[in-house]
Amino acid sequence: MTTELFNRKLWLYILQVATGAIVIIGLIAGTNYLIDSSDVIRPGALKRMAKLSLSGETVSTPLNYNERLYQEIVINEMEIIPETIVIGSSRGLFLGKDVTGYEDIYNNCVSGSSIEDYYAILGLYLQKFGELPSRIIIETSPWIFYRDNPEARWMDNNGYKYAAGVLYQKVNKSRLDKSVSKENPYLSLPYFQYNLRLFRQEGRNALVKEEIKKSDNDLERAEFPDGTIRYDVDSERQNPKRLSVVTEAKGAVTYENSDKMTELDDQKIQEYDSLVSYLLEQGVEIIVYMAPFSATQSYYSFDKKLNIVFKDVERYLYNYRSNGIGVVGGYDARDFDLTDEYFIDRNHIDKEGTNMVWNYHLN
Repeated sequence: MTTELFNRKLWLYILQVATGAIVIIGLIAGTNYLIDSSDVIRPGALKRMAKLSLSGETVSTPLNYNERLYQEIVINEMEIIPETIVIGSSRGLFLGKDVTGYEDIYNNCVSGSSIEDYYAILGLYLQKFGELPSRIIIETSPWIFYRDNPEARWMDNNGYKYAAGVLYQKVNKSRLDKSVSKENPYLSLPYFQYNLRLFRQEGRNALVKEEIKKSDNDLERAEFPDGTIRYDVDSERQNPKRLSVVTEAKGAVTYENSDKMTELDDQKIQEYDSLVSYLLEQGVEIIVYMAPFSATQSYYSFDKKLNIVFKDVERYLYNYRSNGIGVVGGYDARDFDLTDEYFIDRNHIDKEGTNMVWNYHLN
């Protein structure tokens, strides 16, 4: 084979590979852009949702949306800082005006919250207003203190992640671990797979964005103006279907791999303690809130000792009372005479049950 022929074949091969790569990249980027199931690339809908909510409307909640990006947007859209905010996971989403009695309150809880989410939300408030709300309720679940907690959604959005890093460095005098790099949403292969799966399930409907609108149906999932949640009717209200979901849950709580958690991690404790100390230095009133697990789940977690560290976390948090910090709730539903009827699933207590827990220690 002559050198000239070899070079031609080499360039043809390179051209074919390059063309194939362009096609694949274009397919991934195009799919992610067109479907964008979590509104990561085109957040306009989330901005409309934030504006509606902040104007005092109850808003129908989209089936899929990036909760952390939404929190970034809603804080940025606020004109006045709330007196009270709630940070934490979905286990604290009922803590609003109706339950707490605080009139000027906004609930910034996100699903599966980690300690980094605490820093991110508070960092966003500092970034926007240059100050913090005067009262902060911190929903604290046991896995917050788990060294190998896999929760990494706080890294999905650069603005959210940046706010976490800035406050973390101010509080801890060290940089926040950034070992997990953020993926470009256009080229993210996991996001492509998720979008493609949604397209296979829903066809052309996957390309149609849910309308962001005021909720005029109290049977649907929606968000109230104070950031709290209203579930769909089957989950919101006590019924046999919901109860069966709770009572049929057996074994340990496995969320965030918490069944593998055997001790409180020293670094996570330090990050939590340092944040609390910083907030106290800023004159912030702090209330730590622990949401109970269902009665059935409490039997497995505590009596059967399948989540052995949950009581250790509870005792650690109760110690904050000696520092003048309000500590409300606990992890065992039976301590509050709560039956499974008050739970949506084994991890989530409903609004009526939340109200009972909140007022149990305050009365």
